[in-house]
Amino acid sequence: MKARKGGDLRELVRRAVSAGGIDDSSGAQEETTQMCLVRGGKRASLLQRRTRTRPPDLTHSIFKRRLDHAAVGAPFRNAPVTNFCMLISAVMLPSTCVVVPTYWSRAGGASCAGDAVYDHPTAVDAPSTLDALLESLEKLDTRTFYLLILVAVTGADVARDAEARVRDLVAGYPGVTSLVFGPSTLQVLRERLNGEAGEDRTSFLDLARYPKIRNLQLAIPLTLGSQAIVALDDDEIVTDSAFLRKATEPLGTSIDGRVVDGLSGYYLQDDGGILLRIDPDKSRSPNIFDRKASIMNAATEMLQRDPGDIVLTPFCFGGNMEFTPELAASVGFDPQITRGEDIDYLINARLEGKNIFMRKDLRILHRPPAGGSYQDASWSKLEQDVMRFTYEREKLLISQTVPDLRPLTVEELMPYPGEFLSDNHEEDAREALSAARYPEDIDGFLRHTTETAREKIDEYLRFRTSWPNVTARLRDDAGLRDKLLSRMRGV
Repeated sequence: MKARKGGDLRELVRRAVSAGGIDDSSGAQEETTQMCLVRGGKRASLLQRRTRTRPPDLTHSIFKRRLDHAAVGAPFRNAPVTNFCMLISAVMLPSTCVVVPTYWSRAGGASCAGDAVYDHPTAVDAPSTLDALLESLEKLDTRTFYLLILVAVTGADVARDAEARVRDLVAGYPGVTSLVFGPSTLQVLRERLNGEAGEDRTSFLDLARYPKIRNLQLAIPLTLGSQAIVALDDDEIVTDSAFLRKATEPLGTSIDGRVVDGLSGYYLQDDGGILLRIDPDKSRSPNIFDRKASIMNAATEMLQRDPGDIVLTPFCFGGNMEFTPELAASVGFDPQITRGEDIDYLINARLEGKNIFMRKDLRILHRPPAGGSYQDASWSKLEQDVMRFTYEREKLLISQTVPDLRPLTVEELMPYPGEFLSDNHEEDAREALSAARYPEDIDGFLRHTTETAREKIDEYLRFRTSWPNVTARLRDDAGLRDKLLSRMRGV
């Protein structure tokens, strides 16, 4: 068996060498083969099994396509032989990354001052919604994707327990190739990216706060050379066996002369529909914040009326969102957003001339626990909505004057989020905050929100130019890629 495994792997390496145009005059092929067998027996066995299921010409074309791609091939073309085993692993890694952030708190749900705030973190000693998602993913064709799980915590003292809990959950699904990315792996990324100079290039990559976590869901797949990124949330269940095909098939194609840079789909509600349940009294209110769910439904109904199965959209859902590597590398999640980072990302993408579409039949069951639903109103969520919509309006205003931004108007984002970006939203915000018994000075809060939104714009303009530089560095970092691959389960 060992000899046959070695023979299969030698042929695999020979094809990789040939496809990559790598000079083998020094006998590197045999040395690499032996190293892969000795140091990566499990990996070699997996490669052997995968290769046997593919015709030789297809295996060769996979190597060539992946090696020709700058994110994977370029760093390895002239790499020393010691990196070659990782090259083979990178090439054979499925090209689609399914990424899921999961949020954890202390046992019993205990909180402390200074904790990161999430909608519904799971206590490390409580049942997790992640288990149901993993079970649904295992029913898909697991050869077509690998899973990246980002472990976010409310406080540093729970990090070890949370990471251990997630690893235990993932271990129950051995058929899924996976990487659990927790605080320990984040430290590796920081050391690689910041280097010896001490320059902080990771300020917008973190396992705390939604937009910084979302940036990791782009950065890590880019580092691993993924060709499609499918972002889900840990309170969802995949019910459609064709979900991944629907999620990735349109990426990079053109519709009506526009490139599909990104994609989104709907959340299925418990009743099987895609419309939010609404409070009849609030739906008749003249206040846009009371009518938020109704306005969101109106946006959905507008898209459903538009001809075609895949249509340009003014809104998206962060737990059912897909990215080309080009979009992920050029547009990041603004780290200054505290809520609604998915809508903000769509706006950022539009400002950069990128297009995000809605696929009408791309649907995932959304089952948030109590306290994590759009129906769970609080003055805190309302406060954050007012802050983010004020900030988004400032982005639209500066898009009219900054030369390299695509001008974007409120009308292009109607009815949602456009209704909340109009001139009169401040009066509605004042009324809604008063009705919600906001504990602070409302007028003072609104003035401060407007002032800080304008101040944040300069920081956003710096971020939008920094993000492509950071992602380019990550895509060229073969050493970091090696470290991530070595921590991956099932490769």
